[in-house]
Amino acid sequence: MQQPHSFWLMRARGDWRQGTLLWSFCLFLMMVPSLMAAEDAKKIVALVDYIGGDYKNAVRAGKVVNPEEHQEMVEFSRRSLELLQQLKTAEGDKAGVEPELKELVSRIRQKEDERRVSELAKRIKEKMIAAYGIVPHPRALPSLQAGKALYMQNCAQCHGNEGKGDGPSRGDMQPPSPPPANFMDPELMAGLSPFKAFNAITFGIERTAMPSFAALAEDERWQAAFYIFSLRFTPEAATEGKKLLEIKRLPDEIRSVATLAVVTDQESQERLQRHPLSPEEQRKAMAYLRRGVLEDQPQDPLIVARTLLGESMTLYEQGEKEKSYQKAVEAYLDGFELTEAALRAKDASLARRLESQWTQFRNALKSGDEKKKIQRLYQEIDGGLVQASQLLSQESQVAKGYVLFNAALIILREGLEAAFVLAAILTMLKVMGATQAIPYIHLGWGLALLAGLLTWVLAQTVVTLSGSQRESLEGFATLMAAAVLFYMGYWLHTKSEARKWQQYIHDKVQAAFSSRRILALVGVSFFAVYREAFEVVLFYQALWLQSHNAQDAVIWGFVVGLAILAFLVFLLFRLGLKIPLKYFFGATGILLFLLAFVFAGQGVQALQVSGWLSVTPLRFVPQVSFLGMYPTLETLLAQAFMLAALFGALFRPTLQRHRAK
Repeated sequence: MQQPHSFWLMRARGDWRQGTLLWSFCLFLMMVPSLMAAEDAKKIVALVDYIGGDYKNAVRAGKVVNPEEHQEMVEFSRRSLELLQQLKTAEGDKAGVEPELKELVSRIRQKEDERRVSELAKRIKEKMIAAYGIVPHPRALPSLQAGKALYMQNCAQCHGNEGKGDGPSRGDMQPPSPPPANFMDPELMAGLSPFKAFNAITFGIERTAMPSFAALAEDERWQAAFYIFSLRFTPEAATEGKKLLEIKRLPDEIRSVATLAVVTDQESQERLQRHPLSPEEQRKAMAYLRRGVLEDQPQDPLIVARTLLGESMTLYEQGEKEKSYQKAVEAYLDGFELTEAALRAKDASLARRLESQWTQFRNALKSGDEKKKIQRLYQEIDGGLVQASQLLSQESQVAKGYVLFNAALIILREGLEAAFVLAAILTMLKVMGATQAIPYIHLGWGLALLAGLLTWVLAQTVVTLSGSQRESLEGFATLMAAAVLFYMGYWLHTKSEARKWQQYIHDKVQAAFSSRRILALVGVSFFAVYREAFEVVLFYQALWLQSHNAQDAVIWGFVVGLAILAFLVFLLFRLGLKIPLKYFFGATGILLFLLAFVFAGQGVQALQVSGWLSVTPLRFVPQVSFLGMYPTLETLLAQAFMLAALFGALFRPTLQRHRAK
């Protein structure tokens, strides 16, 4: 029986899929030997490099000084030869190092001089790197903060927070000997390079408790490898070393990532000795090369957040609850908050969830909750930060589109919020005919724009605000704006009835406003605009730092947002004059009351985060950020006071009429 055409089409599609899967599987099988060979080549390089740096701890001047170390050198040299045999089966000895590897095994057995063994190991390593295309350095210089975060999470348990080899898990290590490396030991570090550390992190070290961390991304392993070399040096020494290198005009090559990754401390010291530097100057130069160059790299705020968050968790486990809380505040202000604008553009739900989790974590620390709950909240935030980091690191045209959209949204959102307040005031004055007061309104928002511009300039050049100082300034500005907005909302409410409005015009238009009321209008104009200008500076600074590969999109987004804002403001002012007074004043009064309610909660919360106000957590209250509601007693009291004042203002005319009767 003849099959329908669709049957053969489906069968053809099925055969095509099966064929594709079969070819893909065959291709994978063909690639496996090549991938394994590349891994074997890297392992040989790691072993030979380790021998070249560590052999001096086993044999000196032809005599064994540490039998265990010498036996380890023998085993490692044999293992490298075994790996070469596997490599030859897959790809052959492209580097031609088999005779030299055999010679290396023989020299180690015969306990030859450390210098000759080290030179031979170095020669084998260089041939392998050249023949198999191994890149012995990261793509870019790692960041100190990134390295610290990875070290604290993966290495500090054994090696200790300061790298002294005294971590809390040292007693549980299997095997217990040798102990974890002490990165503060100059003798150990003299023969170590970041490349050697990278290989140890990647493959682990046999016959020791040092495991493989191959599950970490390659860049992360490089971050940790470079970080351990910074532990012996202070920021002050690194700063002085940088100035010294500039004054002495030392070659840039010594600070390149390709050089720093492969040279040991001893080799770096020998290079510095070729220049007219005193021993103290050489130490400072080393401080810059091992620490300062990493500090010069842009700090990822999310890495800062994860680092400080981990320190907060450690402090809480040690019983330092107050310090733990302060560290959590720093993690939020100096880390997460700086990325919030960029994150909201890509995943608003993730940004909101993380913000809520930060509040829960701080409140749990403040309440002294059990460690299990704190640990769970910590893991949730840390996982969210990893997700956010991956999201923000994506480089694509879509990401540029998101950056442009977010940049436009910042100026549009903040500008409209200020424009609503100004429109209410200016429209009211025009209807009244009190044009004498209008210049004062323009003076207020003009001064606010200048203050915002000055804030940007100071933030970029002179003043570096800490997260706490930035949050304090925003908190006080927000509360002042709430007070002024409440006053203006109440004033508009009392004038919403036409009869009262006409009476007001009759009594006040001729005399315009008293100086006190004019100052109030200038104040509301200034604070309504400066609060938004301050947030614009904050958000654009964060977005600029986060969008290092799409900063042109930030500029264009600002231009687009500004153009849309200008058009909407024009419409707002044109329509404002045509709305009936009762509805216009009533709606505007409600808007100002609502803004005052939101600002009251946000202002108090900002001052809590910055440490100006105490925090009393309330477990039964949900967080509603867009209403300024947070689960703390202080924020709710501020908003309750605002509501009480609002109801008092609304019912005051009724009470006055009742008393009059």
